[in-house]
Amino acid sequence: MAISEFIRKAKDGKIQSRDLGSKTEPTFNQPIGFFFLSLSIVQFHLYLELSNQLKEYLWFAEIHIPFLFFTGPLAYFYFIRLGGLTAKALNLLHFFPGFVSFLFLLPFLLSDPNSKIEYISVFPPRNIYFQFLFGVLVLGTISNLVYPLLLIGKIRKWKTFVQKEEGRAFSPFLALFYTSIFVIFLFVIAQIFFMPLFIVAASALTLIICFVFLSNSVSPDLIVSFEKAAKEAGYNETRLQGLDVDAVIQKMEELMRDRKLYLDEELTLPILSDELKIKTHQLSEILNDKMRIGFREYIAGFRLEEASKILREETQRSILSIIYAAGFKSKSAFHKLFQEKYGCSPGEYRSSFSKKP
Repeated sequence: MAISEFIRKAKDGKIQSRDLGSKTEPTFNQPIGFFFLSLSIVQFHLYLELSNQLKEYLWFAEIHIPFLFFTGPLAYFYFIRLGGLTAKALNLLHFFPGFVSFLFLLPFLLSDPNSKIEYISVFPPRNIYFQFLFGVLVLGTISNLVYPLLLIGKIRKWKTFVQKEEGRAFSPFLALFYTSIFVIFLFVIAQIFFMPLFIVAASALTLIICFVFLSNSVSPDLIVSFEKAAKEAGYNETRLQGLDVDAVIQKMEELMRDRKLYLDEELTLPILSDELKIKTHQLSEILNDKMRIGFREYIAGFRLEEASKILREETQRSILSIIYAAGFKSKSAFHKLFQEKYGCSPGEYRSSFSKKP
């Protein structure tokens, strides 16, 4: 998967360079290839451990530790970039633990075969350095819990900035990240408390990789849909940057409750945005993406409440008069909305209250 990704990127880069005269994308800015490469090294080490062949390939022993620290940041880097953010979105400091762990691993890599066999065979390790090395191994595994959690938080936030239909593109990836967290947790438990659980965790990791491979083969549009939805969410999020959205919502509620702006038949989205001293598109984004309601539905809700209040309190007033007093322009639209909300006609609603003692 890593090799195919590098080849695909190289071909795409050549086509882009030939057609547009632009430079090919730097290799470091292709994190998914390096992610699969890191994961393959970890997976191969697991195979050697579980098949009891690691003693025959001592040069490969524990070489996967730095790559444990790389897999999380690379996956996060990849999905964040799908959202349209630049390479700076992930600070290079996230890769620092991986490089430090490699330096810490060097004495082990350069040690004699007998020392390596002792480390592999004796658990818990007796040597102080080996104990620290095992600690780094566990820390590398735990570090991979952080980045799926960050991605879950980011994606859940993105879902609030797109329509419900578009947000469904995130669901398979949320399921993938939740499953990954569970598998990593199994690895941590196996390494610290119950080693027989290790083979279960390794098998689960293999199934996840197979699922990713098959999903990419059978449904290649999954990534395309994710990228489209992520970029849309990122764009909508950027449009609201600099606004205290909660304060805007609170002020809007006050305008409706105290000044009853909804009673104005000519109230429009631009008029309300002027009252709030924000741009029209910002108010639209707040209503659609944060409050999950359209402007007309939002205003109609207050007008229906006003109409129901008058129906209860002013029993002699005509329904037509109430319709216009509540801010509605259309009699037919009022009756339809009233029926949908209260499940009866305005006359029946009034009668139900007039009969009560």
